[in-house]
Amino acid sequence: MSRVIRVLVVDDSALIRQMLTRALSLDPRIEIVGTAKTGVEAIERARELSPDVVTLDIEMPELDGLDALPHIRKHTDARVVMLSSLDDPDTTYRALAKGAVDFIAKPSAGMASSMTELSEHLLKTIKTAHRVSPDRIAAALRSAEAGAEAPLRAAAPPEAPPSRIAACVAIAASTGGPPVLERVLSGLPATLPASYLIVQHLPSGFSRSLAKRLSAAGEITVVEAQDGTVLQPGVAYLAPHGHHMVVVQDGTSRQLKLTNDPPQHGVRPAGDLTLSSVARAFGDRSVGVVLTGMGADGAQGAREIRQAGGDTVVQDESTSVVWGMPGAAIRLGAASRVVPAGLVAAEIRRAVRSRAERGAAR
Repeated sequence: MSRVIRVLVVDDSALIRQMLTRALSLDPRIEIVGTAKTGVEAIERARELSPDVVTLDIEMPELDGLDALPHIRKHTDARVVMLSSLDDPDTTYRALAKGAVDFIAKPSAGMASSMTELSEHLLKTIKTAHRVSPDRIAAALRSAEAGAEAPLRAAAPPEAPPSRIAACVAIAASTGGPPVLERVLSGLPATLPASYLIVQHLPSGFSRSLAKRLSAAGEITVVEAQDGTVLQPGVAYLAPHGHHMVVVQDGTSRQLKLTNDPPQHGVRPAGDLTLSSVARAFGDRSVGVVLTGMGADGAQGAREIRQAGGDTVVQDESTSVVWGMPGAAIRLGAASRVVPAGLVAAEIRRAVRSRAERGAAR
């Protein structure tokens, strides 16, 4: 029999605490060991009860969730799932960078009528968080703090902005992905002759805010993808929640197509579909990247990129919060290179520049 997952629910709203408790109680493998309504109380109860998972609200009296998070992590092995409202996504992404495993959109009173839907998503997130080793979270944070990424580029005369797409880089990420994506994007110069397609599994309503945050992380402009957009060099397109994103050929240009086809691997957007479409559209000028995440999404698409003559970069186990997707890619023989999170950008730069040089020599 599976071990019971012990959960501490933290929120200053009695209604939200009640809704979360009801949603989680639908699964007998979940035990609510306690609740808390302030950040200070959350720290005390976490130390007292030693829960496996804490659902942590961000805005609370006395001490907010962002400040309570490091104390909970320091004194317990609890995995923390943030409760985030749509009007404060930036704080949520900061919490992920501080060691929160994942986040869910904070339920509202209007969601009480869809308790089954709330329960399914919440239970999936809690079970995914529980499978993450506390040591793995700590290792990923140490890697991020170490700043293993090489300098963006050596001092050189300014380069002209790219006028063509020498390569298309498709990136798939899930649990633990947003902080790694920030790190990767911060290491990519705008002068690199590439377009980027990013699939990050997110709750509804958060893809636009992540695009803005990623765009601010470095030189690459990151936008939420729109149907019919013609790919441009130096731009990254983030798949919106609820839509698969693929590349289609339209004469001499390549466009994005958003579809409502059934989910793959239980998710939509699915990285496999994006990476596979890049392999078809760009062939040996495609670069696939598979980052931290639960499940196997992206592995098959990465293999198709490699079979088409493209390059694939997979995040290593030691820096992945969840080594599901990267591990699946390696087992499938889809990885050209396996590197720590801090070296992913360097591998992308190398792959794109080699394709640019190859194209110039033709």
